Amino acid sequence: MAEYEKSKLNRVQRGANRASYDVEQIHRIVDAGFIGYVSYVYEGKAISLPMAYGRRDNRIILHGSNANRMLTSLLKAKEMSMTVMHLDALVMARSGFHHSVNYRSATLFGTPKKIEEKKKKAMPCSV
Repeated sequence: MAEYEKSKLNRVQRGANRASYDVEQIHRIVDAGFIGYVSYVYEGKAISLPMAYGRRDNRIILHGSNANRMLTSLLKAKEMSMTVMHLDALVMARSGFHHSVNYRSATLFGTPKKIEEKKKKAMPCSV
């Protein structure tokens, strides 16, 4: 079972017993969706936007314009993160303090790179 390397940045602290770094499991979560929340910093402000994506091997492909401020900010920063989440169920209890949600999620970290292909503008990020 191949696993992604754990680091200070990606290590789950709270609920660590429920976390997985298994490559296949994370790929299944990513492949089950097509919208991810990409986070970046623009002019000192943190922003997170939903964005369509695709996966090719260990790369996430984002599509956008060369003038897109998110993509240009990511390329300038040379780092990025993206979260994919699937809500599976709402767990309702008699007490509001015991309500919960069942979900699967993956937060991906990587280095953005611009793809220079004619009529294909995308930005892969190795995860």
